[in-house]
Amino acid sequence: MLSVFVLAVISGIVYEQIGRHQVKKYAASRAGNLVDVGGHKLYYEKKGAGDVTVVFESGAPGDHRAWRFLSDTISKHATTITYDRAGLLWSDRGAHAKTAKNISTDLDNLLAKINAPKPYILVGHSAAGIYFRPFISDHQKDIQGVVLIDPSHPNQISSAPEEIRKSMQPPFFPPKWVLSFVNEIGLPRLLTKDPLLFHSLKSGGAYDEIDYLMHDMQQEMLNSPSGTWSVPLVVISAGNQDSFSVKEELKKKIQDHWSSLQIETSKLSSKGKRIVAEKSGHNMLYPERELITQEILKMVHLQADSLMVN
Repeated sequence: MLSVFVLAVISGIVYEQIGRHQVKKYAASRAGNLVDVGGHKLYYEKKGAGDVTVVFESGAPGDHRAWRFLSDTISKHATTITYDRAGLLWSDRGAHAKTAKNISTDLDNLLAKINAPKPYILVGHSAAGIYFRPFISDHQKDIQGVVLIDPSHPNQISSAPEEIRKSMQPPFFPPKWVLSFVNEIGLPRLLTKDPLLFHSLKSGGAYDEIDYLMHDMQQEMLNSPSGTWSVPLVVISAGNQDSFSVKEELKKKIQDHWSSLQIETSKLSSKGKRIVAEKSGHNMLYPERELITQEILKMVHLQADSLMVN
């Protein structure tokens, strides 16, 4: 039995090293750049040349690749920025803790260093609904609009009824050394088919994000300044909780709970509204690309429409 385990581990290590060697071509063909944001460097890609900057923020622990098809379209109308948060894919991990406030500070420094045109339009998926909160609160005068796609909520687990809480919460969160070990033997590569995920796992950035969201995020949000935003906000919510393998009755209760949180998020701004993508689940970036593009472009054209009216 032990010999089988040892052989499996050795085979996994060889498989992983071959995979890492093969993806060196991705680093050579990167279209973006690295910029120092205060002791560590973030990778970003800038497209377009408009007077408005659309900033895309991925869910956890996603990276800039999630937005390629949307940024290609939007960059025809505005400047677009996609980037990797600290410790994800091509960005340095840095020494700062993974918190929404530190992520907000990194983003602020990144946009300032590369002279991204103001105003900004923020577009975020999932955990970006948490990460964006400090940035929006601190920079409302620089923000033309916000589009949140099925955003996470600080109380999505704690406020859930007991009967559905277990269905929404991951059953097991391994120690960091376990994740590092499985990363070295190629399990993440084998299961996800993502040739670049190992970078985010090796740096610890992916682990730190999930750890923060599961354990420290709610307390940080409770201690953050409260108040209503004054920026246009669109929340595009999933109407079909297909990511939960539960009975239909329980799925409806999960959907009702999730919808109440999405409505609450839309009310963070006095100019907020909510759109329900009835047929889509949480991972809707590609299935709902036309709807998302439409809402972003409405934000892009807000300033021009205002000038025409005046």
